[in-house]
Amino acid sequence: MKRTPPIAELPMCVRYFRLLASTLVAAVFVAACTSAPTQEMSDARQAIYSARSADAAAYAPRSMDSAERLLGQAEQSLKQGRYDVARDDALEARQAAMKARQVAVAIADARAALEHAKTRGNAWVSVEVLIDEAQTAGQQGDESRAWELATEAKRRLQ
Repeated sequence: MKRTPPIAELPMCVRYFRLLASTLVAAVFVAACTSAPTQEMSDARQAIYSARSADAAAYAPRSMDSAERLLGQAEQSLKQGRYDVARDDALEARQAAMKARQVAVAIADARAALEHAKTRGNAWVSVEVLIDEAQTAGQQGDESRAWELATEAKRRLQ
């Protein structure tokens, strides 16, 4: 049975070839793991666009500012080749934009339900107060409370 010689006994060109091949395989593996976060960047941009369309800047300005700031940071990190940081910032930007949009849609839906209730002559004063409180909470950065108040206002009008 023929045994493989120890690496020290191999000719120098074979050792260099093995080292080069190992380095190349490692480089390909690392490059595959840290590819540019194009999908995450696109998702963040779409979420911000959707939030803007829902007028989220008026109802949840802190979340919108955060989303736009994070997207800007992600774009800078992408230009610098820091793909992991760019990916994380893009994911956070998407989450902030989605939260802002959720608040804006909830408040807009509650306002629409209120307008409908006014045309029917229903009691709506307490609901209008809830909607105003929801908008104030959203503007102060308390998106969870804003969403709860807007949802409650809409529920009372149904």
